[in-house]
Order: sequence, then structure tokens, then C-alpha cells
Amino acid sequence: MVLAPVIAPPRPRVEAPDPLEALIREARARQRRRRVAAAAALALAAAAAAAGVALLRGGGDRLLRVPGGPTVDARAFSRHGRLAFVSRGVLWVLDGGSGRLRSVAASHGGTPADPAFSPDGRWLAWLAGHRLWLARSDGAGARRVPGFAAYGLEGWSPRADVLAVAAGPVRTNRPCPCFVPTALRLVSPDGSSRVLAHGPWIRSAVWSPDGNALAVGIENDPAVGRPSRIVAYPVAGGAPATWLAVMPRERLAGMDDVLLEPVGWWRGFGIGVWVFGDGATRNLDATPLETVARPGATPRLLAETLSDGPTSVAAAQGARLAVVADVAHGRGGGRVVWDEKQVQVCRPGGGCRGLVPGGATVTLDPAWSPDGGTLAFVSAPDRRTGGWGQRTLESWYGAHRLELYDARTGRLTTVAAAAATVPEWSRDGASLLYVAGDGLWLLPPSSGKPVEIASPLFPPAHWPSYFGQIAWGAQFAWWSGR
Repeated sequence: MVLAPVIAPPRPRVEAPDPLEALIREARARQRRRRVAAAAALALAAAAAAAGVALLRGGGDRLLRVPGGPTVDARAFSRHGRLAFVSRGVLWVLDGGSGRLRSVAASHGGTPADPAFSPDGRWLAWLAGHRLWLARSDGAGARRVPGFAAYGLEGWSPRADVLAVAAGPVRTNRPCPCFVPTALRLVSPDGSSRVLAHGPWIRSAVWSPDGNALAVGIENDPAVGRPSRIVAYPVAGGAPATWLAVMPRERLAGMDDVLLEPVGWWRGFGIGVWVFGDGATRNLDATPLETVARPGATPRLLAETLSDGPTSVAAAQGARLAVVADVAHGRGGGRVVWDEKQVQVCRPGGGCRGLVPGGATVTLDPAWSPDGGTLAFVSAPDRRTGGWGQRTLESWYGAHRLELYDARTGRLTTVAAAAATVPEWSRDGASLLYVAGDGLWLLPPSSGKPVEIASPLFPPAHWPSYFGQIAWGAQFAWWSGR
């Protein structure tokens, strides 16, 4: 790879907008973006159906340009597995073996999101509205899974072709948050499913490292007098084990009215749990991340972290975690993603340590290489004020840099991959895929020079932001091979 020296960008100075006015603008902008995305999805799906939905790259052309759709470099992606991505509301699959780009059958009733390949690369799942869809990993044979409403993909088993899904029926006879999922289902590629767990509110679920169990966050109404719980359910059947239970008036992490959300299940740490409380059902910043080593063990605070999205915590072989911590030291970095956030490396019982000094720089999006020897992450200018219009987003994301941390030597290097966000390693640890400028880029080992594989992801000038944070990961999935 071609490496470049670390050069700290100047710290921007921005006028602070009125918070209430900014929130109103953002809410209106989100409504506009949803309308634009829905219209684009219907138009592009119709166009794809008229074209026969399967396209092959021209033999002499480097780029495949789909009218009204994405531009794709199939040749540069050759031998790099399969890539599923949502472009302007339509789901596409690029096959690095055949060079084929396929638009997946239209998902009626919602824009596709959260594509996920099974670990063996045979299957692809995604959501559209509250519908679960499955297809072969090349995008062929797409079909809706009937029988239930789907509210969240909780991940494929690490050991089998089984998908965990937070599902309905929903519960509505409660104060909001209402319309919450009440069942956790296990879904097979043939569309069959069964309920593994149920409760008044299924917060989320995470797989055990061996794939034999799922840790499920189950909430109960305080009026009922039952605790919020983290319960491990064996996939093959048997008695579930309660790892953590907090009564309605019991305090945890300095809060009451506690809600528990499992984040991960890691060797050496146990189950990681985000703790929300004091009336908050969701929080972006300074959320306590507690670890529970075994059923009934006392929770241990690991760090106060960013808690929106899967890129806030990354686990490595050798019992190491990387987390995006709030480092405002009591001041509070605010809900914006670009202030007082720092990637820290944590060990069981050993605390957490930052990799880059704070101040003018924030660090985000940690991703460990498959062997656990290198941590990729993103550094960016720290901004002390809000305001997340399109120009601000493009400017800040455009100033991102891709960093590599060698866990053995402690050395940091900056990679020549401008504007990189949400890096992801190939299974062999030789390549990196990342988002930059509303496109997907590949950093291959052969040349060490980044190449854009597919763009755009969103409609022009409509990056959907929540306090500066964009759910880039919900737009794509990569299966890089066995």
C-alpha cells in the first residue's frame, strides 16, 4: 500500500446555529429525503424490470453506467467476491467472479436497506419497509419471507445459514416507544422460521462467538414490576440463562428506568450491554458500555461510547475491543458525531487507551483485520458546533483520513485513501473497502491505489444525516470470499 504522512487539517470555525431551528430543518429535510428516495426507488425498479434486471459489463468498457442508476467498475472488482449496495433506492449486486451487475427484484412497500450476506456467501438478506427479503448471493431468486413483519436484522449465525430477525407482532398498547417488535425469529434460507424468544419489547440480539446461542435484550413496562433483562437462548433448545436483570427502580450506571441493549458477545469480555436510562430510549453520545462476564456477574463499565450503529464497537482475535468513546471528561461532546469522539483499544480487566491525542481530531469507525493485528479507523477534524447541512457534511466527510494501527508495534500510519469512512477488511486481510464521496472504494493489495467501485449511494445532495452521523453501513454489504 502507498502510505502518506499524517497531516492534521486546520480546525474549522463554524457559527453555531439555533438548536431548535436546526432540529426543525433536519426533520423537514428527512421527510423530503424519504419522498425523494421512495420516488427514485419506484422509478428505477420499473426501469430495471423493463431492462430485464440482469446486466453484463461491456467487454471493452472499464465502467458500466446504468441510466438513472449507478456507475460501476466491474473490472476493478474482479476476484473480490460479491458486493451488494443500495444506489438511489435500488438494491444492486456486483459479482466479482462473473463481472455481472444485477438489479434485484423490486421490493414493494419500502426502500431496500441493511443488506447482509451469510458467512458462507450463499445467501443475501435485506429489509424493505417491514418486510424481510432473501435471495441467492448473486441477487437471483429474490423473494419476500411471509408470515411476519420484520423490524431489524440481528445478524447471520457465525456457524450456520440461520438469520436472527427482530419481528412482529408489534405491541401498541403502551406509551411510546410504541409499535415495537415482540419476537425474535430464526429464519432459514428457504423462508421457514421459528420464534426463539418473545417479550413486551425485543431491543436487539447478538450471537455468541460459537453460534450456539443468542443474547436477547427484553424490556418490560415498569408498571408491571418486571426487570429489563439480557437473556441467552440456546439455538438448539433448552433453558435460557439470564445474564443481567435490572428492576424498574433499580439503578445502573448512575441511572434509573434502565433499558438494556446487547451490543456484542466477545471472548474474554462476555456480553457487552449499552445502558440507557433516565427516560432515554436511545442516545448517541456518552452511553455507558457495560460488560457482563457470565450469567449473574456484576456489570463492569468499560467506557462511555457512541451508541448508534455497528461501527461504534469492533472486536478482534486475542480478546481486544476497539470502541468509539466520549472523551469530553464530563463536559459532554454533544450528540454530533464530530466532537470529542475517540477510538480506544480495550482489554479485559485492563481498561481502554486512546490511539490519537484528542483536541483537534476525532477518531471513528474502528475495524480490526481478520488476524487481529491491525486496526483500521478514521480520523477527522473535531468540530465544536452543530449544523449538518449538505455542504457541511460533504466538507467534513471529505476531510476524513484512513489510519492503520499496528497492535504489535503500536505504530500509526496514514493510508492514501482520501475521505475514507466505515472501512471494512477482506477476509484475507489484504484489501480494504470503504465509503468516500457517496461511493464505494476498494484499496487492493496489488497496486495500493484506491479505485471507486460503485456510486452513488444516495440521491444527489441528499445524504441522510442524524446529528452528522450517516448510516453508510446500511447501504452496502461485502462478501470477499472464503
